[in-house]
Amino acid sequence: MISLEGSPHTLCSGVSRRDALKIGTLGIAGFSLAGLLQGRAEAAAAGVSSVGKAKTLIMIHLSGGPSHVDSWDPKPDAPAEVRGEFKTINSNVAGIQLGEHYPMQAQMMDKLAIIRSIHRVLPEEHASSHMCTGWGFTERRNSGDRPCIGSVISKLRGNPEALLPSFVALRGVNSETGLNAAYLGPNYEPLMYEGPGREDLRLRINMNRLTHRRQMLDKINSFRKDMESRQEANQDVFSQRALEIVSSSATYNALDVSKEPDDVKKRYGNDHFLRARRLVEAGVQCIALEVGGWDTHSDNFNSLKKLMPSTDQAFAALVKDLIDRGLYDSTAVIMWGEFGRTPKVNGGAGRDHWPSVMSAILAGGGMKMGQVIGSTDPTGSEAKDNPLHVRAVLATLYTALGIDPKTSFTDNVGRPLDLIPDQDPIPQLIG
Repeated sequence: MISLEGSPHTLCSGVSRRDALKIGTLGIAGFSLAGLLQGRAEAAAAGVSSVGKAKTLIMIHLSGGPSHVDSWDPKPDAPAEVRGEFKTINSNVAGIQLGEHYPMQAQMMDKLAIIRSIHRVLPEEHASSHMCTGWGFTERRNSGDRPCIGSVISKLRGNPEALLPSFVALRGVNSETGLNAAYLGPNYEPLMYEGPGREDLRLRINMNRLTHRRQMLDKINSFRKDMESRQEANQDVFSQRALEIVSSSATYNALDVSKEPDDVKKRYGNDHFLRARRLVEAGVQCIALEVGGWDTHSDNFNSLKKLMPSTDQAFAALVKDLIDRGLYDSTAVIMWGEFGRTPKVNGGAGRDHWPSVMSAILAGGGMKMGQVIGSTDPTGSEAKDNPLHVRAVLATLYTALGIDPKTSFTDNVGRPLDLIPDQDPIPQLIG
């Protein structure tokens, strides 16, 4: 087994999370994959897939909730207990400033967009559900589950001919993360890690044994020859295609950053960001990853002095590579946390949870860059101009991907549900 473990991080809830991931097993006969392939083909045949400028989405979760005042929404004129220890720096776009520990983002601000007025987010303990689905995990549990945007992309945009999955989660998956397919069904769940296990993606039996299993399956099918319907015959095509995927090492190779030159790995400084770029190049359409450590109730500034530069480096390297490799316009990137942090520094030199307002940064995807959308009051406590709901951000991402955010699916109890029923795309980004 190859371990992909990163450093663990503990949240204030006491839950320890590790950036260690395991690709879930596919099954040697590929029967679950066969269902996925058939679902992709049916979606394409039904005409529910639409083509937008963006083909891929990278979702970067800053687990713990980053301080907006210290990063994307600095307040240089605020009192010291709000302004904090960090300086403010100018970007390469006149009038846009960032916190001093994001210099690389500042230098490419013309390729980025900041939203500073995402307001009234859910105060649930470090759940990213609302960032992935538009609804909190409590809402989903009480009133019906909702699918992750990655699962929707997989259903509507999945390529039936691809040798890689449409949706890969480079982070843990549970009900709180929102990285689930919900009523779309198991065929659209992400291929995910959780612990060591990337070897699940490499064929671990010899070809003679695989051939023997294929022959056994053929013999079983021969007994049903007279009863086979056209549908069953078609399913065998998908089963064969699934075997091709299992026999391929395409996904394994895409995740293998050891194939990258040392100078590239050094430039990123974070293997998950580099894997995300490799997965985009390989044809994966949605990648979810995570950077932990942002739950800075105490010692906020010393923590961020280490965390922010490394995140800045990795994010800038990813965006630059997307530009250099011709993937920028076709890849939408978003990086945000589950909420902001208190404008006022607490007695432990930390900042606590602040669901009243938070920021996010975006790149690519054919969206309008080089701008700041919305603003907060002088202390970063509340949204002042253009307050935006999380679902408006998701509606924007759907639109950038050529998916109508009002697309309706039928849930498990027969209710027609729109993806984003009550919010429109942000016109400053999609216009």
